[in-house]
Amino acid sequence: MKFLCLFLIVTSAQQCFADALGERLKNVIKKHHFNEQTLGLYIEDEGKEIFNVNANRLMVPASLTKIVTGAAVLNAFPLNKKFETKLLAKVPIVQGALKGDLCLKGGGDPSFVSEKMWYLVNEVKRTGLTNIEGDISVDATRFDEELFDSGRESVRVDRAFDAPISAASFNWNSTNIFIRPGAAVGASARVFLDPENEYLELENKTKTVAKSGIKTLEASRVKAGDHDKIIVSGSISDNAPEAVIYKSISNPNLWIGMHLKEFLKQRGITLKGKVKVAACENGANAIAISPSKNLNEILSDMLKFSNNFVAEMLAKNLAAENSASPAKMKDGIEEIKKYMDIVGFARKDYTLENVSGLTRDNRFTAKQLALVLNTIKNDFLIFPEFLSGLPIAGVDGTLKNRMKKGEQTLVRAKTGYLDGVVGLAGYIGRKNDSPLIFVFMYNGDYDHGSAARPLFDDLINQFK
Repeated sequence: MKFLCLFLIVTSAQQCFADALGERLKNVIKKHHFNEQTLGLYIEDEGKEIFNVNANRLMVPASLTKIVTGAAVLNAFPLNKKFETKLLAKVPIVQGALKGDLCLKGGGDPSFVSEKMWYLVNEVKRTGLTNIEGDISVDATRFDEELFDSGRESVRVDRAFDAPISAASFNWNSTNIFIRPGAAVGASARVFLDPENEYLELENKTKTVAKSGIKTLEASRVKAGDHDKIIVSGSISDNAPEAVIYKSISNPNLWIGMHLKEFLKQRGITLKGKVKVAACENGANAIAISPSKNLNEILSDMLKFSNNFVAEMLAKNLAAENSASPAKMKDGIEEIKKYMDIVGFARKDYTLENVSGLTRDNRFTAKQLALVLNTIKNDFLIFPEFLSGLPIAGVDGTLKNRMKKGEQTLVRAKTGYLDGVVGLAGYIGRKNDSPLIFVFMYNGDYDHGSAARPLFDDLINQFK
């Protein structure tokens, strides 16, 4: 009887909390002048629903899709899983000379950046290699040749979020364009491509002006044969701080190969031949290996900054581990769907076309995404790593400038955005209690979509 009474007291208190909270949240929606038909909202406390607005309606999730992708990847791989990038040669190095090709074998590492390239090149340097008499070959055969997943939005852009995918990738297959005022008014701005190599051609059409605060800089990337040209135009004030623009590249295999050539050159290793795309020769042996970061760190890159490139690289690695090479995206999606089968999803009840969410064809309900978040929360093996990878409100990632000091700071959540689509989903921490799970989704017109973020932030603030 005592336990029954305790249960009734707890249940009654939870219901009172839900009722009071629901009233406040409804008032917030009205205050922001939102039509509830454009919203999918769901909040639960220890598996019990405490707020629901259209939570069973299928909606476009945008990058909230990465919650599902991240959960499936963490479930499939050990947390210390690493992806290796290797340099191989079929013939030995003799008196500093390699009388053959040096082959870079891509291992699908989403975290292979400049630091990793230096690690690889320095390892080669210690072999005594000084000159390569053959070519540099880039072997990307761990993945298939589809650089842009057919499940993405069909229109390609040159912005970094739409970077191509290859088993041999470098610096997220994007370049940083740094722009500073020129030496004098009227002069061209100083433009730096980072990292710089032969793959990129720069056309500088900028001008330094005297007007304070002026910055009308633009950059575009166009194909120039099998390479890319970066065109930078516009004006920058002579007293303006450095500006940076990020652009994707179009040919990741040549991109990484040209960078390898440049990094080797800087370490005193010369190349007699050319950079080409070809499989490593049979019988070639590894002379240098660069392991990736641990899987949990790579996943954090994906979640914190909503990195589409990392999400799709990880999905193809799921395929590479579970099907015959070269890995295809459809097989990676199948592995994610198998995880969703285990969670309890019926395949007819959702649509997954792209693992990063860069599409309007994906469909999930707020309640389905909450089920994934709850499944993660109840799996101690992966929950701490997933939670630490999420953006922290007012602190970092895509939530760095939202819900800052003085507002709710116990929120760790994934964001999502496409034109007319806004999402926020994750966990609201509570002192001396378990976190609440929430999923907020908006699907509507573009203009009203820009107001969905402050709406969601205001909804979160009702939990203070």
